[in-house]
Amino acid sequence: MITENSDVVALTAQADIHRLYVKVVKPALADFALTVDTVRETTDIDEFLELARINTHNSLCHELRRTFALVLQALFERQLRFWLSGKMPDKKESIEKASWPHLIRLVNCVDGSITANPVMTDLEDLHLVANAVRHGNGPSANKLLQKKPAFWIKPHVKRDLIGNMRVDDAQLQLYATAVMTFWYLAGASPFPK
Repeated sequence: MITENSDVVALTAQADIHRLYVKVVKPALADFALTVDTVRETTDIDEFLELARINTHNSLCHELRRTFALVLQALFERQLRFWLSGKMPDKKESIEKASWPHLIRLVNCVDGSITANPVMTDLEDLHLVANAVRHGNGPSANKLLQKKPAFWIKPHVKRDLIGNMRVDDAQLQLYATAVMTFWYLAGASPFPK
């Protein structure tokens, strides 16, 4: 139910994330279900080709999940800039160029209760995942490796941190829920379950 005093921008942003997750992400995750990675030596060409098919399929499945994290964060950040520009029209130009930490400081200026909410930890993690996917090995990947070592298969290969990063379906759902929760805190109505 939409409450009478809902923030229209927050409500629209929340609905867009919900639709993206329900209509695009969830069905794609089901279509690209992971199987068990199989690594073993073989001299049988048919077995070798089947193992290669399985591992290639799984690589694509992991790439899809990383890409969805990137898409969720990019859409959220664009929505956030639009929302902040409406709240602070005199700062629109600086909002368009602001770094992620600066955007969060601006959210705090609008409503400090939002940035004090624990959901911000999940949104920060989503930002790190998206940055790592976007830029490869670098500061975000290294920070994420320290913060969320479970994202990596063991042993991880330092030269290709992102190729070895594993974002699972539950993590994607957590990130989508975090974004929808942010918009609820920003004035949207409660989001659908």
